[in-house]
Amino acid sequence: MRVDAEVQIKPTTTASQASRDETTNLELSSFKRNADSFSTMLSLKKRYVVIAGILGGFAIAFQDSTMTVWQQLQTKLAALSTASPSIPNTQAQVAPTFRSEQDATSTRMVSNSSLGEHFRSSNFSAETFKKTESAPKAIPAWPAVSNGINARESNRFSQLPTIRIASFSIEAFNETKLKKAAVLETIARIIRQFDVIALQHIQSKQHNIVPELLDKVNQSDRRYDYCIGPRVGSESNQQQFAFLFDTDRLETDRPQLYTVDDPQALMEFDPLVGWFRCKAVPSDKAFTFTLVNLRLDPLANGKELKLLPDLIRSVRQDGRSEDDIILLGNFGYSDSQMQSLRNAGMLFAIEGIPTTVTGEAMLDNLVFPARATDEFTGRTGVVDFLRQLNLSIDQAYQISTHMPIWAEFFATEGGSPGYTGAR
Repeated sequence: MRVDAEVQIKPTTTASQASRDETTNLELSSFKRNADSFSTMLSLKKRYVVIAGILGGFAIAFQDSTMTVWQQLQTKLAALSTASPSIPNTQAQVAPTFRSEQDATSTRMVSNSSLGEHFRSSNFSAETFKKTESAPKAIPAWPAVSNGINARESNRFSQLPTIRIASFSIEAFNETKLKKAAVLETIARIIRQFDVIALQHIQSKQHNIVPELLDKVNQSDRRYDYCIGPRVGSESNQQQFAFLFDTDRLETDRPQLYTVDDPQALMEFDPLVGWFRCKAVPSDKAFTFTLVNLRLDPLANGKELKLLPDLIRSVRQDGRSEDDIILLGNFGYSDSQMQSLRNAGMLFAIEGIPTTVTGEAMLDNLVFPARATDEFTGRTGVVDFLRQLNLSIDQAYQISTHMPIWAEFFATEGGSPGYTGAR
């Protein structure tokens, strides 16, 4: 009986054990599947984390690079803003002696060559600038470009007082540019290099845009004032012209500031006319001149260019009887494309030199009668701020696609006997 009982109990025990084993196997299988699923999810999360880390690293590196570049520029400019050098009465640089016109042309073009280097170096790294941030170098003086005067002749008249007249198309100057500290400081730094500068392409609905620029310019040992014209142009493209001038070096007759009357709308942007007199010499001997601040419409197909001789005659007959009339601004053409003005006896301060930051075009100039303006010293220049400040093309574009241009004149009416600046 005991044997039978034992026999009957054993099958029951075996079935229970099998059930437990099956349950255990199911649990192990479920755990394995969950573990595999968790492992897969963990692997995917790791991949996402790695990818996010790489993208984040690129973003931080780019931000650090961009900020470092502009911080370096601001550091450089800050070192100069406390004591911005003024233009002395003497000629600070000696123009080179050219053996031939070909040599002169090649020398003028050197400041605009090898622009590919700037394109290749436009992707800055943070490490590149960390090497120079500790000891920023001072910005060198803007270089002069000779336009026919040789070194010996320059030295003979180096003690005579002179002024520098400039033009700068600051291209859509508005509140956005005004809020960029490095851009504003660079523009102010450029303006301080000259005694009077004509500005084009001021494009803002606010009335304080130029006064705020003036406040920045006057954070130096020079004191400037400004004259600004009304908004001109079509309703969709209204712009203003302005003059900024050093009050210690020049004076103006504000009631005589006017915009050229153009009832037939022959020009898209009516030029702004201002009269100035040098203060470095007695008033009866001082050089007086009229500046015609202009921008020709690039869509006019040369029609406005043909009007310039008539514009000069109109300004000459405005009642002041001023014979020293200087057209300056954005002509939209090179000197070789304005042969009609040359045939009319006009002299171009800038010849054969690109005036855009890319070096691709010559658009800006100072033009004046060769016979009337004896005060011209022959010294001119193009301010290549892209190279001077070691900027990328994109950074230079935040300032302007145009480079400032300038020409030098004697402060005494009639210039100096025996000196010929014009060719």
